[in-house]
Amino acid sequence: MIVATALGAAAIGATLGLFFAANARLKSANADSARAARVSAAAFDLRTQVIELSQAIHGVVERTDSGALARWHVAEAAWVPSAAALARAAAGNTDQKRRVEALRTEIRSYISDYGEPLVQIASVSPSAARSSAANTEGATRLQQIVGDTVGVARAAALDAAERSAAASGLAHQATVAGIVALVLTPILLILLGIWLARLVAEPLRQTVAAASSVAAGDFDVRLDERRRDEFGALAGAFNAMTESLRTSRRELVERAESLERSERHKSELITMVSHEVRTPLASVLGFTRLLLEREVTEAERRRYLEIVDAEATRLASLVSDFLDARLIEEGRFALRREPFDLGALVREQAELTLAHDEAHELDLQLPDEPLRVDGDRARLAQVVGNVLSNAVKYSPGGGRITVGAAASSGHARVWVADEGDGIPPEHRAQLFEPFYRGGAAAAGIPGTGLGLAVSRRIVEAHDGQIGFDPLDRGTRFWFDLPLEAGNGNGR
Repeated sequence: MIVATALGAAAIGATLGLFFAANARLKSANADSARAARVSAAAFDLRTQVIELSQAIHGVVERTDSGALARWHVAEAAWVPSAAALARAAAGNTDQKRRVEALRTEIRSYISDYGEPLVQIASVSPSAARSSAANTEGATRLQQIVGDTVGVARAAALDAAERSAAASGLAHQATVAGIVALVLTPILLILLGIWLARLVAEPLRQTVAAASSVAAGDFDVRLDERRRDEFGALAGAFNAMTESLRTSRRELVERAESLERSERHKSELITMVSHEVRTPLASVLGFTRLLLEREVTEAERRRYLEIVDAEATRLASLVSDFLDARLIEEGRFALRREPFDLGALVREQAELTLAHDEAHELDLQLPDEPLRVDGDRARLAQVVGNVLSNAVKYSPGGGRITVGAAASSGHARVWVADEGDGIPPEHRAQLFEPFYRGGAAAAGIPGTGLGLAVSRRIVEAHDGQIGFDPLDRGTRFWFDLPLEAGNGNGR
């Protein structure tokens, strides 16, 4: 009986040891997967910077003006932080570290051996810089660098996958060993007597069933931990293991979804850039060429320059939106807080946006007393401007645009109401998501789909809220901000 009991206890101990080993290996695999995700994200970010570097080189070759050269100098240095981030992410793996160092050497060689000489050639002989040989050399080098960045990400993913497979194999062995041990243990314990068998058989059956459920992928199964014996300890360890497995699986799924969202946003951003930048850039180039090549009257010259100014302003706004998209991706906004009158800011933005708009009527509803808030005036002006711009764009038929501000219960509320077609119910839930434009693209309404997403992040960074209310005709957007401490309004 002592031998049988010892054998049963040894079987249970071995099972617990395997479970703990499987749990430790799965945690290690989870850490490797997290590192692989960081390496992949950093590699794709570096690839984007290298592509932007190549585009800057081509920009200098096509247009040897100061703007193209400035973009080249910015891009020449912009890849370094991304490469450093990739090196930090790959620091724990010797092979990946070697790949990253080789990649950095390739990029430096691309700049020093190809980019800088080509820029110098373009300043002297643009036609030579645009030659087929130069383009082929640049494309070959760029393709190699892009391929190597993908190789770094792929190597990290394969390494994490191999470790995950090893961990899964150990978990499977632990499950098989647990089932075998839990089947043999009742047989050995039967030797202790019928009364002991009745005491032991039921919890063993429950444990076997739970282990089978875990082996089938059900990590929500739990055992009763109220027993004050070895089965209670086993249940506690089993429950801890399944909880850890469930958490690890959820984190892996979330990371995969995050990577998928990031890739989708990058794809949408590239599509948006190619579509939105082309039109204003064509207008700037076309009317500039007209001014350079043709003699025009003073009135025509002024009209052309106004068009160039408007399209350049639009390009600057697009660049600002794309920079804000990066801030959204990183989840941060740097604010320069200072006390100011929010009502005056609203008046200023409303008059600026609608000063030359003859199709809409402006109705200002602002208080006589200042609405003092503590915030970043430039960022909040961006929020008001975004909402006002949307009110103008989405009410093409004209009508009244009501802009107001008031204090209530320690908060300042700003609202903008239009008389447009309103927001269809199926688009309302995703209205503040980055790049989401609903039916605007099909309707020919310009934009990037970033304005409201950026506005929400800015308002939330000020501890405020933003939302909208559907109206019988049109939509009213609003946002609330805390009043400055000591402000008497709304008390």
